[in-house]
Amino acid sequence: MNHRIVAQVLALALLYALMVGSFHPVDLALGAVLATGVVRLFPLAGLPPVVGGREAWRRTRHLPRFAWALTVLVVKSCLQVLGIIFGRHCRADHAGVVEVPMGERTARGVQVSSWIMSLAPGTVLLELDWERRVMRMHALDASNPDQLRQQQEHFYQRYQRAVFP
Repeated sequence: MNHRIVAQVLALALLYALMVGSFHPVDLALGAVLATGVVRLFPLAGLPPVVGGREAWRRTRHLPRFAWALTVLVVKSCLQVLGIIFGRHCRADHAGVVEVPMGERTARGVQVSSWIMSLAPGTVLLELDWERRVMRMHALDASNPDQLRQQQEHFYQRYQRAVFP
């Protein structure tokens, strides 16, 4: 087994133990099993991007802008969900599944886009269809699917692409 994989499994098992607040051997073993599953299911997540020094520097320069845009997206999404929960209009009938094209995203770009979808309240990734190159997501307010697709593409083109293409 690769040293990198072992380090990832140990780090994730430790994170699991911290999250459950217990370092009991059973909890550590369960954390290691879950961590092994995560490392096996998402093999690209542990690979460093293969880029040159200039490209790495360019991506690093764009990282603060990406982080700020992600923070703004999460705050806006929280406010939107609060509006749905406490709003006067019943939005339960507007929830639905929307297919977002992967477009020109690399495998790592798709992973980051999927993470962003699930991180922002109100949307969650359901499935990645690599054959059709679409990301299927569930949205609390899917009344305008084209607008949701456009928002995802806009975030990718404007903020994510420079850091995680």
